[in-house]
Amino acid sequence: MNGQEKASPDLAQGRAGAAVPSGGTVAQRARLYAGLVLFAFILSHFLNHALGNVSLAVMQAGQDLRYEVWSSRPGQILLYGALAVHVVLALIKLARRRTWRMPVWEAAQILLGLSITCLLIKHIVATRLAMDVFHTNVDYRHELTALWDNSVFWQSALLVIVWGHAIIGLHYWLRLRRWYRALRGWLAAAALLVPTLALTGWINAARLLAETGRLGLNNTASERAVLADWMHQGRWGLVVVLGAIALVILARRVADRFGKGFTITYPDGRQVRSRPGPTLLEISRANGLPHLSVCGGRARCSTCRTRILAGGDRLASPSTAERTVLARIRAGNDIRLACQIRPQSDLEIEPMLAGRRDFGKRLQPTDDLYRWGVERAVSVMFVDLRGFTALSEGRLPYDVVFILNRYLDGAGEAIRKAGGLVDKVMGDGIMALFGIDKDARQGARDALQAVLSLAQALERANADLAAQLDTPLRLGIGLHTGPAILGRIGLAGAAGAAAQLTALGDTVNVASRLEGASKDLGGFAVISNSTLEAAGIEGLALAGIGGDSVPATPHAVGLRGRTEPLEVWAVRDPVVLVAALQASEVGGAIGEEVASV
Repeated sequence: MNGQEKASPDLAQGRAGAAVPSGGTVAQRARLYAGLVLFAFILSHFLNHALGNVSLAVMQAGQDLRYEVWSSRPGQILLYGALAVHVVLALIKLARRRTWRMPVWEAAQILLGLSITCLLIKHIVATRLAMDVFHTNVDYRHELTALWDNSVFWQSALLVIVWGHAIIGLHYWLRLRRWYRALRGWLAAAALLVPTLALTGWINAARLLAETGRLGLNNTASERAVLADWMHQGRWGLVVVLGAIALVILARRVADRFGKGFTITYPDGRQVRSRPGPTLLEISRANGLPHLSVCGGRARCSTCRTRILAGGDRLASPSTAERTVLARIRAGNDIRLACQIRPQSDLEIEPMLAGRRDFGKRLQPTDDLYRWGVERAVSVMFVDLRGFTALSEGRLPYDVVFILNRYLDGAGEAIRKAGGLVDKVMGDGIMALFGIDKDARQGARDALQAVLSLAQALERANADLAAQLDTPLRLGIGLHTGPAILGRIGLAGAAGAAAQLTALGDTVNVASRLEGASKDLGGFAVISNSTLEAAGIEGLALAGIGGDSVPATPHAVGLRGRTEPLEVWAVRDPVVLVAALQASEVGGAIGEEVASV
């Protein structure tokens, strides 16, 4: 990588504490904003359904309030304009696809979106067209009557599909934002609760109407016949639109096959033929070549960035969205986003997040993802043996090695038993990772448990080495939780070191600095507030009573590269963590269940 690439180690986050750029082309942003308007309508609609668990009267009162917003002239323009923009741009994007190789989540969102258009036709015709053309009073009694019995399954399916499509889109839009990671457990609970309450609400209200004999429609049989005919025509219209899209895709494939082509040359010398139209990312995917794209090709991250070795002068200039991301990572002029460039002529390229040796094979579903790098929220711990230099003076090398190994054996075992991974040993220091294969909450709780275990291991080591030590061994620990890039780093070839999983990024740097700060703050461990929050622990749970007996104290630590001080707790007596973990144990169990969903 060039110097500019190295200047930005945290791939998706940019500088410490910085927000992820929203990015995206004009069409992508328009589709996103339209989707957010539709989500606001969907959320209000589903919450209104949920009121059916209270009573039909409350349900109707909520509907009347919603109509004041969404049935007003500005509301209708906003809602139906957003619906048209979102659907049309989505269909255009679908028609422009050059390959069907894509992540599972992206395929699921496309299939759910197409299902919505099929199922939504009846709903729109039976409500909005009935109101606008026949002036039907579409109150909840009328709507529930129309849905009860013959449409219960499909209406319920529509509700679940719409919600699933929206949640997938929101998740992959927000997942690189720090605040989203912090609230992910609560948001996951809400994402399950809203559709559940909506389903039970409308079904309970309809069932009650049926049992009390109050079902009834507010339009005539002739009007319903006309509406049914419009539904039929709408479905055929959708078939025509989808058929046209299929023909466009087929025509593109034929044109790609017989049209003028060009060659993409990859780092191992392998060449791939393609035709104008698809993005470089789509070309790589279509040919099974390794090319990362965390955001799904939306110009919201930089993981697909590629160095153009030859032919870059024939590429179109970067769009505003691409320029924003490239400026964010301070990329050189030879770096482009593979998801945004559409080659028209020969190119020689080098994807920045895939090594040369990775291009001799096709990327398989069973490949180790850590080989390419994975962003994940983890807890990083640094452990250092205090005063080891002074301890070593005047001792025989054998004695120094024996003492050091005794300490490292106990510390390593304590970390592993707590669920952590010893990343590396640096002399008398240890770097450990927690939460690699677990959610962030459990990883943070494991790390806090490791602090306790390390204190106990230190006591045992001091007891075993009492005859050889003038003063007991002391530890300093730094612990921080946040996003990091996990990857297997190692030398290639049989003579090289085995590839080792390690963490890179700002979270690692902060944890290391907190370990150093433990000297000045006089704590056995310095733990960031983000670790406590991730573990579900309130900072006040660490506070004791009385001057010197206070087991933990809060501090604001200034760190190089950060404009705002970091809130931390200096823990003098690790036993305080026992009560804090126990107090949050019930909440932790709930959080684990939500996160697992």
